[in-house]
Amino acid sequence: QDAFVRAFTNLEKYDSARPFYPWMATVAVRLAQTRLSKGARDQAVSEHYHHEAEFRSAENATALSGLIEDEESRMIWAMVASLPDSQRIAVFLFYREDMALSEVARVMGVTQGTVKTLLFRARKRLREQFMTASLTGKE
Repeated sequence: QDAFVRAFTNLEKYDSARPFYPWMATVAVRLAQTRLSKGARDQAVSEHYHHEAEFRSAENATALSGLIEDEESRMIWAMVASLPDSQRIAVFLFYREDMALSEVARVMGVTQGTVKTLLFRARKRLREQFMTASLTGKE
């Protein structure tokens, strides 16, 4: 909601010759970065996953496969939350928001090559975390 309010109050800065979604995503990402840098990171991430888990649990409560999928998703996104800021944002925009590399690059204010590098490093780190969790039984 805060991102929509921020976008609405700055609507005169929007270039109507460009697509709206990447501009709106940029507003949301920069607002989130500001909040995270002020120390609200853990609380915001925790609230996000709590609400997501409630929604998914209600939707898939009767299906065992849905519950297993929800647990795996929660574990993966909890691991994503532990990534460095730039990697976490790139992963979220690319995989969760289904943005193209060029859109992610524009939103983050970096090149496409940088986004590819961030995603590569994030996947490598997530793979390592997942293997460690699997070996130690922490899930």
